[in-house]
Amino acid sequence: MTSIQSVLAAFVIILIDLLGRAGLDKVLALAGGPVMVGLWAQLQSVVELVSAVTMAGVLQGLTVLITQMSASRDERSLLRGALKLGLGTSLAVALIVALASPELAVWLTQRRIETDLFLLAALAGCITVVPATLNAYWLGKHQQQRMLGLALLTSVILLLVAASAWFGLSLGGLMWVQTLMLAIIGIVIWRYLDKLSRARDGQEDGAEYFRKLVKFVPVGLAIGIMSPVSMLLVRGMLSGALSWSDVGFLQALWRSTEWVTATAAGVLSLIFLPRFSATYGSVRFKREMTRAGVMVLIPAACLLLLIFFNQRAMLATLYDARFVVSDETAALIMLGSWIRIASWLFLFGLFSAHRTGLIIAGEILSLPLYALLLWLFADGMTLERTALLYFVSYLVYLGFNAIALLYSSRKTTIAQREVDYE
Repeated sequence: MTSIQSVLAAFVIILIDLLGRAGLDKVLALAGGPVMVGLWAQLQSVVELVSAVTMAGVLQGLTVLITQMSASRDERSLLRGALKLGLGTSLAVALIVALASPELAVWLTQRRIETDLFLLAALAGCITVVPATLNAYWLGKHQQQRMLGLALLTSVILLLVAASAWFGLSLGGLMWVQTLMLAIIGIVIWRYLDKLSRARDGQEDGAEYFRKLVKFVPVGLAIGIMSPVSMLLVRGMLSGALSWSDVGFLQALWRSTEWVTATAAGVLSLIFLPRFSATYGSVRFKREMTRAGVMVLIPAACLLLLIFFNQRAMLATLYDARFVVSDETAALIMLGSWIRIASWLFLFGLFSAHRTGLIIAGEILSLPLYALLLWLFADGMTLERTALLYFVSYLVYLGFNAIALLYSSRKTTIAQREVDYE
C-alpha cells in the first residue's frame, strides 16, 4: 500500500502545482488585471478540454488497472494501449476545436481572443497527454516519488510563462511559450514511454487490455468535454450578463479555493484512488472510504472557513486590491467547494468499481447543470446568484454520487454472495 514517502511526495506535488498556478495568476493580475486573468482562464479551459478527455477517462483507467495487476508484461501492454487510445481520443477532440475555433472566438470571448490561440491551446492539450500518461502509470504502481520529479520538471512551464508575462508578453506570446515548453518536455517523455512500453519478446498481445481501457473512454469524453466546455460557457455567459472584470473576480475566488479543492482532489487521486481500487469488493473498501472522508473533509471544512474569514486579504495577496467580492458570494462559493470535495470522494469510489455508466450520468449534474442554471436564471444575474447556483448544482451532484456508489456496492456484495453460495 501507500508508504509515508509516497504520501509526502503526493503533498509536495500538490503544493508545487498550487504555487505555480498562484504565482502565474498573480503576475497576470499585475500585468493585465482581471480581464487578463479571465481570458487566460478561457484558453486554459481549451487546453483542459483536449487533455481531460484522456486524463479523466483512459488515464484514470490505466491507474486503476495497473493497481489491480502484478505482471510486468501485462503492464507494458496496458501502457501501450493507454498511449494509443489516449492520444487518439485527445487528437480527435483537438481537431473538433480547431474546426470550431472561429466560432469559439466570437461566442466565448466576444473576439477578445484570436482564433489561432484556440489552435495553440488545442495543440498544448494534446501534448499534455504524454506526461500525464507517465504520471498515471507511476500512480498505479505507487511511485509518487517519481511523479514528484516530473512535477518539478513541468512546473518550469508555469515559471517561464509567468516570467514572460512579467516582461510584457501578449496573451498570444504566453501561449507560444507554454506550447513550446510542453513540446520539448513531451518529446523527452515520449522517448522514455516508448522504451518503457516496448514488448520485450515481440509477441505480447494487448487487445484484451485495450478493450478494458476503451470502457473508460466514454467517462473521459463525459468529464473531459462537459467540464471544460461548461466552464467556457459559464465564463462566456457571465461576461455577457456581467462583465469580463466580474469573470476575473469570480475566477480569482475559485482559484483561492483551489488551495483546498486541488489539495483534496490530489489526496483522493494520488493516495486513495489506488487504495480504493485495491480494496473494492472487500470489507476494507468501506474502511478506506471512511478514512478518506475523515482525512479530507474535516480539514477541508476548516481551511475553507479560514479562507472565508480572510477572503479580502487573500484575494488582495494572490491578485491585487481590485479583486473584491461580497461576503455572501464568498460564503456560497466556499460551501459549494466543500460539497464538491465531498462528491469527489464518492466519484473516486465509482472509478474503483469501474461504474463508468453511473459516472457519465452523474457528470451531467455537476458543471453542465451549473451552466444550465446560469442560463435559466440569467436575467438580473449577480455574483451572489452565480455563487448560489454553484452551491445548488454540486449539492445535486453529491447526492447522485453517494446514491450511485451505495447502489454499486450493494450490487457487488449480492453478486459475491451468489458466487459463494454456488
